[in-house]
Amino acid sequence: MRHAEPDLRGYAVTHPPGPLTPPQAAEWHQLIYATSGVLVVDTPEGRWTLPRHRALWVSAGIVHTLRVIHRSALRILYTGERAQLLPDGCRVLDVSPLLRELVVHLVEHAPLHLADPRHARLVAVLRDLLADLPADAALLLPTPVDPRAVAASELVTDLDVAALCRRVGVGRRTLERLFLAETGMSVGQWRRRRRMLDAVAHLAGGLPVADIAQRVGYTTPSAFSAAFRAELGVPPSRWQP
Repeated sequence: MRHAEPDLRGYAVTHPPGPLTPPQAAEWHQLIYATSGVLVVDTPEGRWTLPRHRALWVSAGIVHTLRVIHRSALRILYTGERAQLLPDGCRVLDVSPLLRELVVHLVEHAPLHLADPRHARLVAVLRDLLADLPADAALLLPTPVDPRAVAASELVTDLDVAALCRRVGVGRRTLERLFLAETGMSVGQWRRRRRMLDAVAHLAGGLPVADIAQRVGYTTPSAFSAAFRAELGVPPSRWQP
């Protein structure tokens, strides 16, 4: 007898740093979460950095790639149309202890069928938890498309804006216009976001704040901590293990 297609599937793996290719399922929505470590997910919209307190919703059809920054325990829930949990698009979510345990439980017990009342109740609780969570746009680094802006984005953490313009061969006003049009940020804002998201990964890896401050261009830990809080809304300690 042929079994009905499940409404939820699960995938679990512990992976070392490097590219990660989970099972491909373009027609399924995905809730991507690492119970430990740090993930980076690239989508057409930009690059999402996911420390252990954050998950990413990716709706069906959105092309994305995953990269592990620090050894990570990954959990992915794949949901069909009947079990769609959130609207279309990508969205970073704050993972509470209850949500964490529920996601881990669902992945461990997948596949799940909404026709089973026990499974339907679990999915209903998951929907309720997700519906109340605000999105965290600060963990997104928008991706420019214009080749000049792309070239600048690869050098922006190492050069000041004037040197960056000379290297790329474009005027400052043109470069600022490109970044604003394609990322919604000035070059300086984009660089600050890039540095702070790099810092999130370093923090999750256990690097001391003083060392991270120097790596991302700050002369003192206090200056770095103030800039970090201003950009991401939380102190650096929020992302330390």
